[in-house]
Amino acid sequence: MKKLQSLANLGMGSIVALGAVATFSTPSQANNRVQVTCQANTNTPKVIVTLNKEGTVKDYPILNLLPKYFSSTNALQTCENAAKGLQAIYNADSSMYLTSDKLNNQSVVCAVERRGIGCNHYSAQFLFSFPSTSNPSQALYEMLGKDFKQAQSSNVRTVSRTYTDTRPWFWPF
Repeated sequence: MKKLQSLANLGMGSIVALGAVATFSTPSQANNRVQVTCQANTNTPKVIVTLNKEGTVKDYPILNLLPKYFSSTNALQTCENAAKGLQAIYNADSSMYLTSDKLNNQSVVCAVERRGIGCNHYSAQFLFSFPSTSNPSQALYEMLGKDFKQAQSSNVRTVSRTYTDTRPWFWPF
């Protein structure tokens, strides 16, 4: 009887151990494929999106925190916060758009679920603010990395806001 109990305990221990290995060694797919970091080794901190597809790694600057909109100390903190916010969006496997707006006389950048809504929408995810400018949409366009820019910036005759997809068409997934 003791031998049977020992075998049962050994079997259960192995099953529990295998379950623990499977649970802890499988990272979420979003974490494995998309990493967002702040690169601050230049005068202009950049929010970088790193894609990893089947061992091929490629970096894409998504935002450049330009000195004309940020002081050097403010740019670094803003860069780190924006990277964290964007990483959360990618971890949730969300498809969102970056846009800009004016809230309480402050220019802001946020992530929204679809084109046509602003940063004051209940579902908008605030990323950062910057000194007020007469055209926050133009400022966001200037800050975007080349792979995330539309062919041309928005203007009053088209759309009053810049919307850029956080998952561009060229991404492999």
